[in-house]
Amino acid sequence: MKKVIVLGLLGIWAMGCASYKVQMQNPEKVAQYQQSLDKYKACKTDADCVPVAKGCCPCDGQEAVHKKYADKLNKTRLNACGVGPCTLQMCYTDIDVACVDKVCTGTPKDMSYYSVR
Repeated sequence: MKKVIVLGLLGIWAMGCASYKVQMQNPEKVAQYQQSLDKYKACKTDADCVPVAKGCCPCDGQEAVHKKYADKLNKTRLNACGVGPCTLQMCYTDIDVACVDKVCTGTPKDMSYYSVR
């Protein structure tokens, strides 16, 4: 009986995996996304700026943009990137954002606090 249940569950799992189509990166859309980041940098105060991903993987870093465009940009990025895996792990690059001369800018955060000692 246990064997039948296990085989049945494996069969259901295999059907689910076979029917799941992994959407990988669309290089054209990723390039368009990255170019569009410069359009959304205008700001008046530091509070206007937030970080968004520069590319599909955390290792691509972050870019500072106006917060009212962050959701739109994230949706565009997810559409361009799909669900393909990143090849490097644990290479997060966080930034501090600020509005400098009416342009959202980002500088790398001091991550030394998080380093292994």
